[in-house]
Amino acid sequence: MNILEFLRFSFEALRDRKLRSALTILMVIIGSGLMVSINGMGEGMNAYVTEALQNLAPNVLIVTKAPVIRTGHSGSQTNPIELNQGTVTRIKQIPGVDDVIPVIIRYATLKVGGQEMRVTVTGVDQTKVLKITPTLELEEGQFVSPYDATGLVVGHTIKQPPGRTTPLVRLGQVVTLEYNVIKEVAGVQKVETKSRSFVVKGILKEHGVGAAVEFERAVIISPVAAASLFETGGKYSAICVVTKSVDINEQVAEKIREMYHGNIGVMSQKSAVVTIQKVMSGFSVFLLSIAAVSLIVAAVGIVTTLFTSVIERTREIGVLKALGFKNSTIMVLFLGEAVVIGIIGASLGLIFGVGLGYILLNLPIGVEYSVRITPVYSPGGLLFIWIFSVIVSAIAGFYPAWRASKLDPVVALRRE
Repeated sequence: MNILEFLRFSFEALRDRKLRSALTILMVIIGSGLMVSINGMGEGMNAYVTEALQNLAPNVLIVTKAPVIRTGHSGSQTNPIELNQGTVTRIKQIPGVDDVIPVIIRYATLKVGGQEMRVTVTGVDQTKVLKITPTLELEEGQFVSPYDATGLVVGHTIKQPPGRTTPLVRLGQVVTLEYNVIKEVAGVQKVETKSRSFVVKGILKEHGVGAAVEFERAVIISPVAAASLFETGGKYSAICVVTKSVDINEQVAEKIREMYHGNIGVMSQKSAVVTIQKVMSGFSVFLLSIAAVSLIVAAVGIVTTLFTSVIERTREIGVLKALGFKNSTIMVLFLGEAVVIGIIGASLGLIFGVGLGYILLNLPIGVEYSVRITPVYSPGGLLFIWIFSVIVSAIAGFYPAWRASKLDPVVALRRE
C-alpha cells in the first residue's frame, strides 16, 4: 500500500464514524486553537510594550504614593506620603535631578456633538511634556500654557475614533467634560457630577503607547485647570522626575526612597515596562499550559476513539491479517487515522485560534478607555503549534494502533 491508499483508508474509517470522529477533531481544534490565540495575544502584548519602550525618555523616574501597609498584631498602618508641591520642592533639591513634573490623572466623559466618549484627563505642564515622552508630536494646533484654564489638547483616537469616517473633534471646537468629584460631608463621602467646557487647541499625532501617561485616548489640560476641575487640594497623582543622565537613575531613585524612608513608590519607566513584560510572560506561560492540557484532553479523546474503533473492527483486522497484511501495516493503518485527525484538527485550529485572538483582544470589557492591542502571529510559531498538535495526535494513536496490530487473527475472525 502506498501513502495515498493509507490516507484513503484512514479517511473512510473516520467517515464511517462521523459523529465520534467530528467530536474528536473538535477537541483537537479547541486545544490547538487555544494555543494559537494565547501565543498570538502574548506576542501582541509584547509588541505593544516594546513600542512603549521606544516612546519613553530613559532618564525619567515615576514617583507614586506607596500602598498602605498594615503592621503588627494591632493592625496599625503606615500612611503613604501625599504627593504635593512640598514633595516636588524636596525632590528638586536632590543632586542629579534636572526637572520635576507633577501629573494629575483622572477620568471623565467627553461630550461633543451629541456623542460621548470615556477619556483619561491628564493635567501636566505641556511645556515640559516632551521631557517625559520625546516622541509626542502635534498634528494640529499647539500645546496649552501651564496656566490656561479653558484650553485642552486631545489624543488622536479622540479626534478620529475607530470606525468613524469623519473626525469627532476638530481644532477650535468647544467640548464638554463631565466628571465626578468625591467630597466628604460629615464623615460621609459623596460623589458630585460636574461639567465644564473647554476649547480644543491642539490635536496629537497618532502616538501609540505611553507609560507614565497614555496619550492616545487622553485629553491634556494645564495643571491649574486639572487642580481646579477635580478639586485635588494640591495633591498629585504622580510625579515625573527627569534625571541629568540615565546612568544615575538608580542613585536618584534610592535618594528619594531614603528621603521618605521607603514610604513612597519610585520606578523608572523602563523598569516599569520590564516588570510588565515579565508579568505578561509568566501569565502567557500559564495560559499556554492550560491550552496544552486541553490538547492532552483531545489526545485522550483520540485514544478512546481509536480503541473503540479497534473493538468494532476486530473482525475486519482478522480478515486483513488473513489476507497477508503484516502487523506493521495494520499498525500504520490505525496510526494513520490518528494523524489524519491531528492534521484536520490542527489546520482548522490555526484558523480558529487566529480569529479567536483578534476577538478576545477587541472584546468590550467595560473599560472604555482601554488600549487596543493587535495579536501577532509568526509563521514559525504557527508551524510549531501545527506540528506539535499533529505529533500529540500521532502519539495518542500509537498504543491503540499497536494493540490492533497484535490481535490474534484466529480470535479476531471468530468475533461477531
